[in-house]
Amino acid sequence: MATSAPLRSLEEEVTCSICLDYLRDPVTIDCGHVFCRSCTIDVRPMTGARPVCPLCKKPFKKENIRPVWQLASLVENIERLKVDNGRRSGEGVLEQQHVKLCERHQEKLHYYCEDDGKLLCVMCRESREHRPHTAILLEKAAQPHREKILNHLTTLRRDRDKIQGFQTKGDIDILAALKKLQDQRQCIVTEFEKGHQFLKEREQHLLDQLMKLEQELTEGREKYKARGVGELTRLALVISELEGKAQQPAAEFMQDTRDFLNRYPRKKFWIGKPITRVVKKKTGEFSDKLYSLQRGLREFQGKLLRDLEYKTVSVTLDPQSASGHLLLSDDWKCVTYSSLYRSNYLYPQQFDCEPGVLGSKGFTWGKVYWEVEVEREGWCDDEDEGAEEEDVEEEEEVEEEVGYGDGYDEWETTDEDEESLGEEEEEEEEEEEEVLESCMVGVARDSMKRKGGLSLRPEDGVWALRLSSAGIWANTEPEAELFPALRPRRVGIALDYEGGTVTFTNAESQELIYTFTTTFTRRLVPFLWLKWPGTRLLLRP
Repeated sequence: MATSAPLRSLEEEVTCSICLDYLRDPVTIDCGHVFCRSCTIDVRPMTGARPVCPLCKKPFKKENIRPVWQLASLVENIERLKVDNGRRSGEGVLEQQHVKLCERHQEKLHYYCEDDGKLLCVMCRESREHRPHTAILLEKAAQPHREKILNHLTTLRRDRDKIQGFQTKGDIDILAALKKLQDQRQCIVTEFEKGHQFLKEREQHLLDQLMKLEQELTEGREKYKARGVGELTRLALVISELEGKAQQPAAEFMQDTRDFLNRYPRKKFWIGKPITRVVKKKTGEFSDKLYSLQRGLREFQGKLLRDLEYKTVSVTLDPQSASGHLLLSDDWKCVTYSSLYRSNYLYPQQFDCEPGVLGSKGFTWGKVYWEVEVEREGWCDDEDEGAEEEDVEEEEEVEEEVGYGDGYDEWETTDEDEESLGEEEEEEEEEEEEVLESCMVGVARDSMKRKGGLSLRPEDGVWALRLSSAGIWANTEPEAELFPALRPRRVGIALDYEGGTVTFTNAESQELIYTFTTTFTRRLVPFLWLKWPGTRLLLRP
């Protein structure tokens, strides 16, 4: 910043000729010149002589150096005056906003001291403090740093462009995934709407058939009832006429005895069937359709549960938990029963009495699914217990109104010993045979009791099915006998830990067999129990 002429002249008077800065602690020497005390100390004497004045070259003695207090006070006043003038000058303030000035000299900063790392003005550069240092122009000093920044900026911009590219690609991928999910959502809604519509149509079709059968039975009932009432009325007239005949005097009674048997025959009467053969056949066919519906829906539900909600896992058996009656394969996925108990290697976690074994992998969360295949000697692949059908001889179709026609086509001769027609036959009670050989598949708590005799019920921490040649049971208390459509040769086990369910299905037909519902709080493991010679249990997959 430019200063006034008087102030500039005063500054020249109080400037040290050695350091070109304001006099600091001014002193005077023998010749009368004034310098900074530190500057006079730096003056080196000539060889073999006393130090000389930098201005007039006259020698002086350092012991004659005296302070000049008046100049020190004058320097302070000049510095204060410059600061006050700078504050009052609006133009100076505007310049300082754009140009950084030296705090000491209020001059523009043109140089950079590489030794001290400071910005210098012209006066600072010529001062005693920075004169021996390397000072270069600001632009030259800033150039390498500016190049480094520009190079770093190039790298940062490149990184920014990469990030923007990744973000753009990521947004595209996310939008594509969202679009795919929306399409899948629409596909789910559409497929279920089609499924609902299909099931609704099949439901209406079955209900219409059922309504027709009900209508035919109702109409047949009315005709059967009307025909019976007519026959009872005819018989009532005959009975009444005969009762009156029986009350006649003997002379009158004996006048027409010759036509008695012809007029009142006893051997013919009406025994029409309440349900026609056609309706009975349709009713049986409808029962078959209902059975097929129930079986198809169970299979459909089992397949959806397995495929849509559960994760198929591979499980193995824990050989240290296996009973001495059980033999495990090398891969720990197959178990067979042996009547010979092996007691040469016992473990604390081993079953001692019950022929059981636990899985090596446990579950404390999630929905998992695995299968157990039952290989039994004598079980043929073409067995189909639930599909037993009785052979019915084909009957010729009769007219729809058979049994309710006019005339005497339905009149039959009867004997006295046929009085029990229409009575239901009594069913013979079958004694239950105790199943001694069977196997169990399911899940159990890994902390279940393993010593001594066990009931293997849910209260003991076991949720399983028992299979034998005689049938299938759920190990509830008491045992619940189950009647699946097909004997399962491969049992699917679906565990929903959070939902508290263990669902058993026929893994081949996908038919639902049974579901246990409870609350799980402990670690669960696969559970197998086998006391069935000639049978193997294999874990799948």
